Amino acid sequence: MGETRVLMYHAVGTRTAAHDPHNLFVPPDTLRRQLSALLDRGWTPLTLDAYLRNDTPRRSVLLTFDDGYQAFLDEGLPVLRELGVPATVFVLTGLLGGRSEWMPEMPDEALVDVDGVRELAAAGLDVECHGWDHSHLSGADPGTLARNVTDAARTLAELTGRKPRAYAYPYGDHDLAARRAVAEAGFELAFSVHEGAGRFAVPRVDITSIDTDTTFRMKTWRAYPALRRLSGRAPALRSTLHSMIGRAPRP
Repeated sequence: MGETRVLMYHAVGTRTAAHDPHNLFVPPDTLRRQLSALLDRGWTPLTLDAYLRNDTPRRSVLLTFDDGYQAFLDEGLPVLRELGVPATVFVLTGLLGGRSEWMPEMPDEALVDVDGVRELAAAGLDVECHGWDHSHLSGADPGTLARNVTDAARTLAELTGRKPRAYAYPYGDHDLAARRAVAEAGFELAFSVHEGAGRFAVPRVDITSIDTDTTFRMKTWRAYPALRRLSGRAPALRSTLHSMIGRAPRP
């Protein structure tokens, strides 16, 4: 697991910067180009099962997609099918068929409904748990933890017919109580974003709509997570470096 790159995407589709201020929507042509580049360079995309078994070649990657956007089902799944690439999708079981209401800047993006969850699972994707309603779990009260971990897992199991094995913390936000709740709920591992803490907070590298081919390749470097943590302590430096390397244009 330690040598595998875990990439974190969100939605797939084309949105203007005004409609997607968080840069969550990666255009399908960009996703196709990124994944084709990985395959051409000899990377092996993993299923969640292979990742959990630690059946991981030296150049291996686990693709994850958070939130369960309808746009991912409509525009991302066809790209994965075309290239034969597996992925893990983390859905919000309390918001199925709803909207991205936790983001006031972009509250109207559609999320997959129950049929969408079943379609993703039928397509061979691993559909896993992202909580109930995208609540912050760091410092959460027991009721919020129960709803977003135990209740969310139970509901997802009822929909897919199998117990979820992996959890992705909303916002990458976790503390000891959240990690303990996830472990006690029977999950085998959990993913954060930049801040790791063992098996129940595995870091991921975020891929966004402003990544160029160069920054995408940089994000697969072994040293990138350490560089990202270092630059995170100096946000102005990170912004300057990104500007020097370049940003993908937004409509």
